Amino acid sequence: MVLVAVTGPVGSGKTTVLSSLVQWGKEHLKSVDGFLALPQDRLAPRRGAQQYFLQMIGSGKSIPFARRDESLTPPYQVDPQALSELSAWATSLSGSHPLSLLVLDEFGPLETRGQGHMGHWENLRKANPEVVLIAVRDNSIREIEQRLGILFDVVIDATAPDALSKLQVLVLHHSDWTRVGQFGAAAGGFEATVGTALHETRLPFTGLFLSIVQSLVMMYAGDRLTERRRLMWVPFISAGLKALSPYGGRLRPMLGITVQGFLFTIATTVFGWNVFGIIIAGWVVGAWAALQGVVLQYLFIGDNLFPAVDVVIRWASNQLHLNMPGIITLVFLWMVLCGSLSSLVTMIAWLRRHKVPARLTEMLSKGTRGVTRNFAAPTWGVAIRRGLHDLLRPLFWAPVIVVAAVVMMTGSSWEQAMWIVVRAVTVGWVLFSVARLFDPRKLLSWLQRKGHWGPAMALSRALHVQPEKTDDSTENKSET
Repeated sequence: MVLVAVTGPVGSGKTTVLSSLVQWGKEHLKSVDGFLALPQDRLAPRRGAQQYFLQMIGSGKSIPFARRDESLTPPYQVDPQALSELSAWATSLSGSHPLSLLVLDEFGPLETRGQGHMGHWENLRKANPEVVLIAVRDNSIREIEQRLGILFDVVIDATAPDALSKLQVLVLHHSDWTRVGQFGAAAGGFEATVGTALHETRLPFTGLFLSIVQSLVMMYAGDRLTERRRLMWVPFISAGLKALSPYGGRLRPMLGITVQGFLFTIATTVFGWNVFGIIIAGWVVGAWAALQGVVLQYLFIGDNLFPAVDVVIRWASNQLHLNMPGIITLVFLWMVLCGSLSSLVTMIAWLRRHKVPARLTEMLSKGTRGVTRNFAAPTWGVAIRRGLHDLLRPLFWAPVIVVAAVVMMTGSSWEQAMWIVVRAVTVGWVLFSVARLFDPRKLLSWLQRKGHWGPAMALSRALHVQPEKTDDSTENKSET
């Protein structure tokens, strides 16, 4: 279920926008239901009307709902018969087929107190409509969220000139972003748990295995998207959830997840969503799994990396009396092998994609719950300290020490060897600290401010931040 707030002050046109969307929805969607609050005898443009009728969208029936009474706060007397009819209607929805669109106009001061339409919310929620649009006063959004127990995925200003078009696009494409959020959350949860455990065991081929898993997740996620360029957000979300994991390193998995997702999306965009495009996409994911360690070590150590490793390879060849190729050839062969294995597994899964594995289905079910733990936003000081801690890992120092030792053994000065160490520590500290500084919640806020509702909705579902509880005595004395 996607929850959307259509906001604006009294008399701002919320009902007009929703009415236009309902007419459009009846022509383009499977099923539309809900009600519109039609005002009568509005004495001033920004003032509540003297009386409100509810226009039931499904049946077309008009129900007298509320009449103005200045002795009350809010100043309206709700018809008990109307509430009874609405209760019966809301209960009946749970036994019907899921709705494509449910329109609720509107949740105001009564609902902020837990009264009015709020009494029907649990039955409406059980009906599990695909999209729920609720008209809400712009100054009541937080109170309504707290009463609903769920945050709005998208907030659209009814006074904006493109409000109707935004709602139409949202209703048509929400399923894509829901799917992106599901798979991103599942992949992130898998990486933060199974992936972290595997990395800590130092088992060989762990990176290749996790890369193949990501290739499969990307393939299954993109198979039912209407616009497959949105697939790129799956690894972004997965990497963002990894950033919230309190265990293990972050730089390598976050870099791997993001780059491999980018390569997979580019490959399927260029070569198409077909068996050939999937083969290429799976290959580049596996190839990056082979190359990532080399790329990172080159960033840490610099141009001395390959000559030093070549010296080690020649020494090993002489000791073992073998004719071994150079480092470039070895890296190329390893890249081809990893890419081919990933491509083969991805292709087989693509041919059998209509039978989603039970394990993946379980991951999706767990993944949609998102991350419920709240962590303090990282500061530069905390990120720098944790980045320094990441430098202490043996896997970071082993290649640095080997290269520095080889450089000195081949006749270079100790100053050059020391420079290799200093460069590795500096570059590593910066990269580790930046990875520790990343906070997906800040990305979510930026997406929401910029109006990117699709990625914001997908990411918010994965993060799953719950609204705070409020005291039942909270009052809102605005007019209905």
